[in-house]
Amino acid sequence: MRRLSGAAFLLYLLIALLGPSNGADTLTLDHPLADGEEPLISEGGSFTLGFFSPTGSDSRYIGIWYKKISVRTVVWVANRQRPVTGNHGSLSVAANGTLVITGENSTVVWSSPSFALSNPVAQLLDDGNFVVREADGNPSDPNSFAWQSFDYPTDTLLPGMKLGWNLTTGFNRTLTSWASASDPAPGEYTFGIDLRGDPQIFEWSGTRKVWRAGPWNGLRFTGVPQMTSYNMLSLQFFVDATQVVYVFYMIDPSFVSRLVVNQSGTLQRLVWVNDSKFWNAFWYAPMDACDTIFPCGPNAVCDTSRSPQCGCPQGFQPKNPTNWGFRDGSDGCVRKTEVDCRN
Repeated sequence: MRRLSGAAFLLYLLIALLGPSNGADTLTLDHPLADGEEPLISEGGSFTLGFFSPTGSDSRYIGIWYKKISVRTVVWVANRQRPVTGNHGSLSVAANGTLVITGENSTVVWSSPSFALSNPVAQLLDDGNFVVREADGNPSDPNSFAWQSFDYPTDTLLPGMKLGWNLTTGFNRTLTSWASASDPAPGEYTFGIDLRGDPQIFEWSGTRKVWRAGPWNGLRFTGVPQMTSYNMLSLQFFVDATQVVYVFYMIDPSFVSRLVVNQSGTLQRLVWVNDSKFWNAFWYAPMDACDTIFPCGPNAVCDTSRSPQCGCPQGFQPKNPTNWGFRDGSDGCVRKTEVDCRN
């Protein structure tokens, strides 16, 4: 066997110490991740964490994407509101457990909350969760996580990731669309759980509710009949004194599935088809314009098979004929003849 010279051995040792090696899943105080270095790879090889640029953009972000899927699919972005310009970015874990992304001249562009940790590490787990914990903590125990990316979703819900409320702390996890395909900044649409009445998932466009999933019936949300568990997914909705959350798990680990809200405001249950190399939509919502909240206003009927899609039932007429002529049925319909309740 060929022996390394002293100089060659020292060079190899220096390279190994200066940055994460190929396949490493953990950052330590002495081992940050610089843009251009090998990204972190979860122990089972399912996910990658590193710097990336969206298609059509030169901006740099720290993101997590699938390792084994040929089409790069980003499921989480840290600095979605403040990208790094150029290739001077670095991700590090500070002595108190804070994750820090810096750009040119070591300018801080993003950081996580700080914690009182003595020997923190940041680890990418094989479920796609990026966690901060004590170095001697158990990576299989969520109670050992001081911080986790699963608490701060972007536009994607992964298996085991919770959507909804921690009632003890008042913390709420929501999905927010990207601004565009080339910009992961928070977009127009947000999906989350509204606690008023029967808790259920709503979609907001800004502050306006535009779609609801309906109450949970023990198997699915009633407003989404196509939301079924199939034989590969387990859907669960927990409502108790400490939490109101929706979560799903994979029954068949050979399938890869995610729930995502796209830039157009569509919530999609996607499954990766490896043979064809594409994401197949098992279901999506809203299904059409009539599936939104009050698409045609009071007393009106919505039907996407006709044009205009808003119509008035027998005995009613448009409240605002002018707007109705412009295909705007938001004012709804009124009775042609007023009802005299005294008779």
